[in-house]
Amino acid sequence: MPEATLKSFADHGHVSEPLPVDGGDCEEVLADFAKAGIDVGALALRLQLEGAAAFSKSWTDLMDCIDSKSAAIRKAS
Repeated sequence: MPEATLKSFADHGHVSEPLPVDGGDCEEVLADFAKAGIDVGALALRLQLEGAAAFSKSWTDLMDCIDSKSAAIRKAS
């Protein structure tokens, strides 16, 4: 999870009740989305693609940071 997200949640986030095991009213919510003209399939695909891209970027940034710090340690030794 990106650090900015964690900081934002720590600043003003809160944890509410977990989702029900049976999905609760998810079918009704999705039907309301469709009535509002939202293509749920397209939205799901977009969120998956954006989520995967954000994860990949965070992973690459982490690996670059580790490489940089490792190089600095090797150089100092």
